Amino acid sequence: MKLLFKKQITGSNPLKVRKLINEMMDCINAWNPLNEDEYFEFRLVLNELISNGILHGNKGFCNKKVNVAIEEVDSTTLDIFIKDEGQGFDYKKFYQHPPECDSLKMSEGGRGLMLVNALCSKIQFNENGNQVKITKTICPK
Repeated sequence: MKLLFKKQITGSNPLKVRKLINEMMDCINAWNPLNEDEYFEFRLVLNELISNGILHGNKGFCNKKVNVAIEEVDSTTLDIFIKDEGQGFDYKKFYQHPPECDSLKMSEGGRGLMLVNALCSKIQFNENGNQVKITKTICPK
């Protein structure tokens, strides 16, 4: 696998997050130009996962970091890693008992992960639950 992008941000400043996502999208688009739907999906996935790391993992603390990396698997597939400095969460329990789609609980507890799960080929967590790896494949050009 080939490393395409790696960066760390500190804190929860929305402008830093937007800049990071823009840089990641520029990298992905340079790797393989995306169509409009692919661009939207990648951006949504990145926004959800980085926001989860900052808000739920790092609890919004301004001194905690989020690390991101993008690796090329092949000409149409990327692995994206996002790791926060939080204690992690019980992802096994989440997937055993996912929130119901019409549940009010979903608004602040799982909606983002359910979206990511639907838009990616694969989603994996480290044992602590503070790092996520998603695999996303695009249509061959």
